[in-house]
This record gives sequence, structure tokens and C-alpha cells, in this order.
Amino acid sequence: MFLYTAYVFVSLAAVILISTILALRQKTEMTGMNGMIISMYLGMNIGLTSGVLLGTVFRGDLFLSTILSMLIGAAAGTIIGTLSSSAAAIEGLMSGIMGGMMGAMLGEMLLPEKSLILINIFLTISTAALFLFKVLPKTDSSFKLKKHIVKPILIFVLLIIYLYSGSLLGDDWINDLSIKEHEQHLHHP
Repeated sequence: MFLYTAYVFVSLAAVILISTILALRQKTEMTGMNGMIISMYLGMNIGLTSGVLLGTVFRGDLFLSTILSMLIGAAAGTIIGTLSSSAAAIEGLMSGIMGGMMGAMLGEMLLPEKSLILINIFLTISTAALFLFKVLPKTDSSFKLKKHIVKPILIFVLLIIYLYSGSLLGDDWINDLSIKEHEQHLHHP
């Protein structure tokens, strides 16, 4: 159970770190609205992902999973938003809080098998935020050479392999949660 949870949180931390680096590198090319879009996108998706995960892990303690996921989502949105503008930081903060609340409720209500599917979807959407840094800025670049096409395809393939391996870890996570839930029912009939 711990391995999959660590996989998800390390992946989310890597998305925040890489997004921070990309935001700093492309600060001059990004408009204030682009920064706001990215901070809201990341705050919401990281809040949702961590909320579903924590809601499933801490099943029965909605308060703890909600508070933790709200903090994680709010921190992610604020960190990325701060690099753009104060308005983007506020939007990222509020989106992260909202995503954390919704994710925790979903994680609490769904079966662990269904939560795993949602976690994988939200993790994929969160990592896809990294492509926004290439799509949103106003640039005149075009794919004139084959090498410009190879790099995004290679990154996409590596991302798919990484997310698929995490999904395989999720199967063990589901088994551990089922055993934990079964043991709780035996001790508290």
C-alpha cells in the first residue's frame, strides 16, 4: 500500500518541481492569464489526485483526508501561481482547496478499485500539465524538422510507460486495502 501511495506523491511532487522550473524558464513568454490557467489546472488536479488517494487510504476519517488534500492542492496551486502573479496565486490556492475537498469526498465514497481508476486518470491529467508550458506561450515555432517531432513523441512514450508501471503498483495497493478493510471488519463486527 505504501509503495503506490509514495509513487503518486513522488509523481505529483515531480510535476510541481518540473512546472516550477518551466515557469521560471518561460516567465517572459507567459502572459498573466497563462500563469493563472496553469496554476488553477495544477492546483485542482493535484488536489483531486491527492484527495482521492487520501480519501481511500483514510477511509472513515473524512476530516483528515480533506484537510491534507486541501493543503496539498492549495500549496501546489499557490507555488505555481506565485511565479506568475498574485492573482494567479490566489486562483491556484482556491482551485487547490476546492480540488482537495472534492477529491477527498470521492475517495471516501468510492470502492478502492474505482478510486484507483480515478487516481490514474487524475495523475495522467496532472502530468499532462507539463505540456501546457509548450502549448500556451505565444511563439512562432513550428515543426520544420523531424527532430522537433521526435522529442515530444519520446517524452509521451516514456510518460505512458511510467504511468502504466504506476498502475501496476496500484493493483497491489487495492489488495492491501482490501486486506486492511477485512481485518477491520473482523475486529469490529
